[in-house]
Amino acid sequence: MKRIIPLAPAGVTMHIPAQAQQAQWMQPWSTELVKFLVIGVLGFCCFALIMASVLLWRSAASAPQILRVFGIITILGFSALLLVTGYSNEQLTPIVGLFGAIAGYLLGKDVKQNQDE
Repeated sequence: MKRIIPLAPAGVTMHIPAQAQQAQWMQPWSTELVKFLVIGVLGFCCFALIMASVLLWRSAASAPQILRVFGIITILGFSALLLVTGYSNEQLTPIVGLFGAIAGYLLGKDVKQNQDE
């Protein structure tokens, strides 16, 4: 798909491919704001992991429960980090799809328990 620029010199039409238009996408936030948000997301993720560690340790949780909690917190933290850093939709789609597949596996995996209990 080509686009005609109306501000070209008289008698000259210029065509810009759609791929070149998408390559000109820029981050709408300032670098200071992005740094602040990245530090905030990482700090919150670390705090959530520490709190989860304490709560799971006190309740003597099993290994699959620990894996689920840590996996979900980590996936949510990295997803939020990628959104804040400003990747475009074309770059985020496969990454978020992979995170979704991992989260689905972690949450859908069923632990087999002994029939005697």
